[in-house]
Amino acid sequence: MSGLISFTGMSSDQDFNTIIQALVEARRTARVAPLESWQSEWEAKIESIGTVDSALSAFYNTVRGMDRPGEFLIRTATSSNTGVVSATASSTAAEGNHSLVVGQLAQAETEAHCGIQNGILMHVGVADRTDPVNWSGSDRTFSYAYGGTTRIITVADSASLEDLQAAINGDAANPGVTAKITSVGGLDRLVLTETTPDGTKTILVDPDGDMTLDGSGDTVQFGASGFGQTVNASGTDQVFQIQYGTDDPVDIIVPTGTTLMGLRDLINASGAGINAYILDDGGTGSAASHLILTGRETGDGHTIVLSPSGGTTLDGSSDTEDFSATAGVFTETTAACNAQLRVDGYPFGAWIERSTNLITDILDGLTVTLKDVGTVTLTVGTDKEAMISKIEAFREAFNSVRMEVKDATAYNPETGEAGTLLGNYALQIIKSRLDSLISGTAPGFRDGLDSYCNLLQLGFYTDAVEGSDTQGLLLLDQDILSNALDDDSDAVAAVFSAYFGGMTDSSEIRFSSTLPTATPGLYEVEVDTDNERAHFKLENGDWGDWVNLSGGSGAYTLTGVSGPERGIAMSAFLPAGSGIHTTQLRLQNGVITELGHELENLLSSSGPLSNLENHYEDIIENVESRISQEERRLLLYEERLKQQYARLDSYINRMSGIINSLISFMDNNAKSSN
Repeated sequence: MSGLISFTGMSSDQDFNTIIQALVEARRTARVAPLESWQSEWEAKIESIGTVDSALSAFYNTVRGMDRPGEFLIRTATSSNTGVVSATASSTAAEGNHSLVVGQLAQAETEAHCGIQNGILMHVGVADRTDPVNWSGSDRTFSYAYGGTTRIITVADSASLEDLQAAINGDAANPGVTAKITSVGGLDRLVLTETTPDGTKTILVDPDGDMTLDGSGDTVQFGASGFGQTVNASGTDQVFQIQYGTDDPVDIIVPTGTTLMGLRDLINASGAGINAYILDDGGTGSAASHLILTGRETGDGHTIVLSPSGGTTLDGSSDTEDFSATAGVFTETTAACNAQLRVDGYPFGAWIERSTNLITDILDGLTVTLKDVGTVTLTVGTDKEAMISKIEAFREAFNSVRMEVKDATAYNPETGEAGTLLGNYALQIIKSRLDSLISGTAPGFRDGLDSYCNLLQLGFYTDAVEGSDTQGLLLLDQDILSNALDDDSDAVAAVFSAYFGGMTDSSEIRFSSTLPTATPGLYEVEVDTDNERAHFKLENGDWGDWVNLSGGSGAYTLTGVSGPERGIAMSAFLPAGSGIHTTQLRLQNGVITELGHELENLLSSSGPLSNLENHYEDIIENVESRISQEERRLLLYEERLKQQYARLDSYINRMSGIINSLISFMDNNAKSSN
């Protein structure tokens, strides 16, 4: 193939490969290099767009963290005695002082069981009560202790469970323990109970660890590990019934063999609204273990009622422990009660009551935690430093956008150097929209009616000093801002972060609410009570369509359904047939709130940066296509050159051969002449 032709070292001494490569590179420089340079320029533009987009995204994230009053306005609540009351404040809390007197804390009811009175022990069981428990060929021993007396029972070879029961009960020196056999789960189980329960004693199996009916040498294991204390050895399921507050009674099924800890777990898993735990008072008898019941909620409406309908069968009969409602079985150690407090002296001679110590509905915007009885002063203030920190973060994020836009559109007349996006319409749109929001009046605000209407009044300004390091950046006079926060922190917060807040200049026609579909600004509202209709007009706009009033005379409601007023709801306390009434509605959004909406548009897939990037990518794709075309043409051009020079090389070789033949011929003729 001609593409494999090489000319290096030919007889003509001409390196045609070098010539071809030089010609191809010359054409590449003329035709491809400009396209590649152009492509690099567009790629640099896209990179600049990405940088601006990143700055806008960072600015948006900053704005989203403070574009609601609750995020921007930071209130503090300080208690004069946090051991009595602690408090936190939201942005809706009003600055000032409040006196709180706590007369009583809300408490949950607690019931304490008298302790295990009958230390019932139950064996793990054998298959049949008549089967031998000792078939070792010799006597074995079973021992237990009760009330300070230890008894050793001889268990003869081939003795059954029934024989062991009879031997315990027939022991003349039995200290007060009764043995029974209960069938549970297909097994026969030995049960040891106190003959006369009093809670001061405990049955201990194998107290000295030397009994020989221990599972070794053809015996059944009747040592201590084979027994467990139970509250139900009756052989059937029993019921522990309980009720919490106004909830329905709950019947808790207690199977045979359930331990005190098992009963605790059944109560906790029952959904009765009660927590159960076990308290050991350090005593020596079985009564040292107490079941404690505590309500999960505070307040006098959350009482614990034991066996409300007499449904508890775990009552001390039939080899069960007594957990009934009988007097003395449970004792109320803490009564369910409400918290009691007075706020700023109110109510005189009485108390405000709440069912919980965490109170959120007495003072607007304050969450109060009661910890003890006593008197405290709560001081609600504004965290000015935290708000200034947020404002500075906002300013820095905005300046980052300005710097990126400034760098991308810069021009140096001395050097002729220009930013990659100089004169670009998308950046002009971004700069214009953001600057307009920063320097303009917040929508719905009006000088003379609002303490502050724009950021300029709060100390913001743009550095216009030529050659300054901060030229073109947003600066802030800290003194002006600090004074404004001291003067009216709520008004400062509103200019920054109001979110569709509304107010009218009429007590008869009032703002109720709005959806974010409405356009913030100043509206004229006309209510025609004769025809029961109303309409809106946004400042510098036209009157919207009439909407019908709903409700009736003296209590009308009106809602904007289309246009800029769509979603605005208002109330009109006007009598029917009283003519036309007007009011001005100020629907307010803060500067940061509006910036958030604008940034969402700028950063969206249909925003100017996205559109511009898509356009540039199309251009780059077209340039890449042209480069590919030129590269293909260069390959064809190189192929043609190789073919041409191959023919030239062949021609030179032929000419060289002819010349050599002529020279040889002439040399031979010369020799012949001589």
